[in-house]
Amino acid sequence: MYLINARLRAPEEDGSRPPPPPRMPVRELRDLVLALADPADRIEHVYGAVSAAGADLGLFVLQPTLEAAETAAERLCRRCLATSPRLAGWSLDGCAAGLVPCLAEALLLGGGPGSVLPLQGADRRRGLSRN
Repeated sequence: MYLINARLRAPEEDGSRPPPPPRMPVRELRDLVLALADPADRIEHVYGAVSAAGADLGLFVLQPTLEAAETAAERLCRRCLATSPRLAGWSLDGCAAGLVPCLAEALLLGGGPGSVLPLQGADRRRGLSRN
């Protein structure tokens, strides 16, 4: 299962973001996303936060690869934007899995499948080591 983060941007009014409260309650947005999810998307859970600027979604996607999960999440977000009158004028600002900083560093330093991940602060406090 992959956690894919999506950001939906609300349209500007008169050149600026509208003031709070948000235009669509988070429960309504979550229900919309789940209602428009296709079984092939394999969406397990949806969490979100809304503001005057738009909405941030966390989609838990049960796909075999990260690429497939990101594709399914983006397809679903675009379906929501194209289908719901409440989201007229909204846009998709991003839809991808976020990297944990230590994992990003490990990948940049040549880590890959089968590599040992760096210890975290909590691991060190518990006395774990890679010796």
